[in-house]
Amino acid sequence: MSAARQISALTHGDPSTGEGCAIFHELVRVALDGNDPLAVIETTLELVAPEHRARWATVLNVSWTPEQATEANGAVWPTLGSAVWALRASTSFEEAMRRVIDLGGDTDTVAAVTGGLVGAVVGITGIPMRWTSAVHGTLPGFPSPVTHLGDLHWLAARLDGSTEGLYEATPSDHLEPQEVVDGVWATDLDGARHSDRDFAVISLCRTGSRFGHDVQRFAYLTDDESNHDLTQVLDDVLADIAALRADDRRVLVHCFGGASRTGLVLRAWLMRDRGMTLQAATAYVGQRWPRLGLWNDSFTESLTALASADQSDAAQRSET
Repeated sequence: MSAARQISALTHGDPSTGEGCAIFHELVRVALDGNDPLAVIETTLELVAPEHRARWATVLNVSWTPEQATEANGAVWPTLGSAVWALRASTSFEEAMRRVIDLGGDTDTVAAVTGGLVGAVVGITGIPMRWTSAVHGTLPGFPSPVTHLGDLHWLAARLDGSTEGLYEATPSDHLEPQEVVDGVWATDLDGARHSDRDFAVISLCRTGSRFGHDVQRFAYLTDDESNHDLTQVLDDVLADIAALRADDRRVLVHCFGGASRTGLVLRAWLMRDRGMTLQAATAYVGQRWPRLGLWNDSFTESLTALASADQSDAAQRSET
């Protein structure tokens, strides 16, 4: 919190802003440690300068809403107050962001603070990949334009003391893309990199640089047991494929070798889009994509959980 006050003072002389940054940093720290930032607001306020504590207690109170703001929402109090309000009132990153953007006013400021706080709570897999895949721009001192989130990961590692260079993918077999189910194709890393540019690419592994396709999405999957909330990641990928197919786009799914992660998504797509059982989807993909890899038990478990969740959703819809 002390560091946050010092950083804030570089651009903002009002101590109220420093206290707001200090509170924000403490809430993010708690979230990154895997705990609930909303549960520590009261104890965090005890660390705020006494002359500012009451005003911050007002906007961070559970009963406060943005309609009660006494300043324009780009001011420090309603900005952080709105972020905390959105975190309390939302069940997802997307919902929280929509809530604060729909407030109008100084949306870039309020959304930036909300994104930082809620993003720390949900993690990278909780942010829709159609949003994270669109990150681009330039940063001072960066050797090339920032073209995707991997660049920001590398920059964050550098700021934390890493001396490693930008990630460069090793060559894969360069498989020819193959249509597995209507409009959904499969390949490996280099097969995707050099594929027709009219494909909408779903990348399930680190790629290094972008491929040059107009549409390339990046999902965060590793071929081991360490994935966080794998069912949520699958749900995000499947929703993206559905939206792209609704636009009549050819979708090309790949991981490094085109085997395990690619097979996971292909099977999940058949289960959701065609209503297939896990066993039927596995047999279908295996017949049309010989590279299918079945060694990852956590992927099988996630597909079972996905089927159960889809059945539950269908039952609820039929009841209503």
